[in-house]
Amino acid sequence: MKKNLWLIYFCVAGAHALLAQSDPILAFNTLLRDYDLNADVQQGYAITAAEYEQLRAAWQNLAPANQLQLHGIEHTYWNDMYVPKLLRDLIAGETWEAHMKKMSALGAHGLALTLSRYKSPINVTEARNNLADLLHKGASMFDRGRFQIPDDIKTAAQTRVGDKAAQRLNKWERMINTLQHGTDREKIEAVNKFFNHVIDATLDKGTSNGHDYWQSPIETLARGKGDCDDFAIAKYVSLRMLGIPAGQLRLSVVTLPQEGLHAVLFFFPTHETDPCVLDNLGSKRLGVDANTVLRLSARVNWDGMKPLWGMNEILLTKFRDDLSEERISSYPYQQFPAAVATFVNSYRLLPPSAWGKCEKGYECICYRLGIHQGGEGTDTHVSDFEEK
Repeated sequence: MKKNLWLIYFCVAGAHALLAQSDPILAFNTLLRDYDLNADVQQGYAITAAEYEQLRAAWQNLAPANQLQLHGIEHTYWNDMYVPKLLRDLIAGETWEAHMKKMSALGAHGLALTLSRYKSPINVTEARNNLADLLHKGASMFDRGRFQIPDDIKTAAQTRVGDKAAQRLNKWERMINTLQHGTDREKIEAVNKFFNHVIDATLDKGTSNGHDYWQSPIETLARGKGDCDDFAIAKYVSLRMLGIPAGQLRLSVVTLPQEGLHAVLFFFPTHETDPCVLDNLGSKRLGVDANTVLRLSARVNWDGMKPLWGMNEILLTKFRDDLSEERISSYPYQQFPAAVATFVNSYRLLPPSAWGKCEKGYECICYRLGIHQGGEGTDTHVSDFEEK
């Protein structure tokens, strides 16, 4: 049995060696994620002893510059992640047994390391049920302008979750392809109604303790349920797939008098500053359900909605009292680390423009593993919030 396992790991590592010739950082990240999200665990830990040794060898084969990019030890942002602890133990030559014990003490027992943050954890079983292990493999899901969810994802949805999960994915695929040439208004209304209809609203487990994992659209559709940020993310990515520029969209944190902190999606029509609000909650004061897309000014005046933060793939803004925006950072992940996993798991859905080079001149690793070493610094801290 051990020989067979080592043969499997050797073959996987061999396949990644070809990728490493063109993009060594991507190759290491892909190998790590493959090992992290496969079904193999040892003593409840996602990285087995054999996988740990293969990762050590892959790390040693990286050029020093690549190691520095991956490690980024000077960035305190990494302290919210489990992966840097793994890298540090690989560098230090720590044994798997000692490493596993340290990680368990940090609460990493059973968790998917490449997707989890200390306050946004997801275990390996949940991640696989969400199909997260399949989302980073392969090319874009768009071919000549047509959206096609790969067969392996559809099959896994059916076998791991059930027929309804596969049906939800098929309906989403048809909607995206049907709306490609629609108007912006048609797109935002159809996307808003679709997710409000097919997804059941539920709080994340552990939300009351500040724990919250942000799902990508395929994960949300596989589960058939999510909380407010999952609705907003699914709508955001869908509109990006329909050609809406990131600059017109904000994943936004707002407050409501009764519900408290809440997540919605803002869409800014061209040359306008009063965005449309795509919400999974209706307006009680106006007597309309969540399928009715209202302007932010109406939600402010009638429902007491107060926008706090807005983000997309590359920026974070803070809303002023007059509803104008102040740019806080080029990249939102320092303040909202839970957003990392959802963008990593959505990269095959987002257009190539989402994966440009950062200001330091190299491709943003944060989209691959959850790391960013560029970005404008900020002292602003955004606490985790409880969704309603």
